[in-house]
Amino acid sequence: MRVLFTISELTFGGAQKQVVELARELVRHGHEAAIYTLNREVPRAGELEGSGVELVVDQKRWKLDPAVLWRLRRFVGAWRPDIIHGFLFDGDIYARIAALGTGIPVLNSERSDNYELSRTQFFAHLATRALADGVVANSHSGGAFARRLYGFRPEQCHVVWNGLRIEEVERRAASRADYRREFFGPGVYKVACLVGAIKPAKDYHLAIDTAARLVRADPDWRVLFIGDQLAGAGRYQAGPHSDTASYKESVLGHFALQGIGERVKFAGARDDAPAIVAQCDVLFVTSCREGFPNVVLEAMALGVPVVSTDYSDIRRILPREQQVVASRSPEDLAWAILDAYGDRDAIAAQQRRWVRAHATIEHATRELERVYRRYIRPHALAHPA
Repeated sequence: MRVLFTISELTFGGAQKQVVELARELVRHGHEAAIYTLNREVPRAGELEGSGVELVVDQKRWKLDPAVLWRLRRFVGAWRPDIIHGFLFDGDIYARIAALGTGIPVLNSERSDNYELSRTQFFAHLATRALADGVVANSHSGGAFARRLYGFRPEQCHVVWNGLRIEEVERRAASRADYRREFFGPGVYKVACLVGAIKPAKDYHLAIDTAARLVRADPDWRVLFIGDQLAGAGRYQAGPHSDTASYKESVLGHFALQGIGERVKFAGARDDAPAIVAQCDVLFVTSCREGFPNVVLEAMALGVPVVSTDYSDIRRILPREQQVVASRSPEDLAWAILDAYGDRDAIAAQQRRWVRAHATIEHATRELERVYRRYIRPHALAHPA
């Protein structure tokens, strides 16, 4: 089969990572895959070199750019995919319109849950949602949300959890650097980390409060925040869930009030995040909404115990009930981190087994292939698989 992915850009987000990995794995399975981006921000392009995945980089000037739509439709006509799979909001909308009248089935993606569309997004979605044939969510909660958002029947909504290339994560995590010393100086410390851009969905205020409780409960603990990367509002008005400068200012102002600057650090956006996480004792998550968290998978694969707030499918993922804190209380989260550290070896072993059983890229690709076969035209089934 021939699969075309459309996506806003190929930056370092979780959806972008999954598109790259899925496209590469589909080619390994004997299919053909192409990625069409709507923006020239493609720092992940190097990950596709030598993979056999075709990458087309475009640049839209407006939210809905007729010139880009025309070029995308022209590519669809020339490349003749058996299915088009959109990722992220713009990728979904462009996939729907580009396939109009072609007879090519279109799938959209749901990567989160319980968010609100802006007014512009709502009307764009309402006007074109009938052009999508189905939706693939990366969590059960996201699948339920997509059913409401699209008005789809249950059989049109599919759940395929994210997949991880475990050996690659382990390779990226291998490092001779001493990150504890780099961030906190000489000494023997226990380190908890959180990975994620500073945006409301991550609830950084709760993360900072949790860090403050932890380092005050035990002076040997340090906390590291990785991923201080903000997306500018650009030409468009930022939505309520955007990672805008005003939210960052609020977070950093809250951090300054805690007086914990020597024991809690912001590492910024790092290419070596897996290596840093691998040297931490616990990874914690304070998200209030999200899809399937790649960083949680990576920590689990690397043997780092995870503690999380209760959101999305996290209770289906983490093997122990006490790893998930329902209260959204910084005190309860801090105590859960201490408990996870106390039984870290046993938790790490359980997590590794879960990832290998449920969340490899091979497993995710096979599940996605099964979804695609429900939609593609009969002649495509004769293509190599």
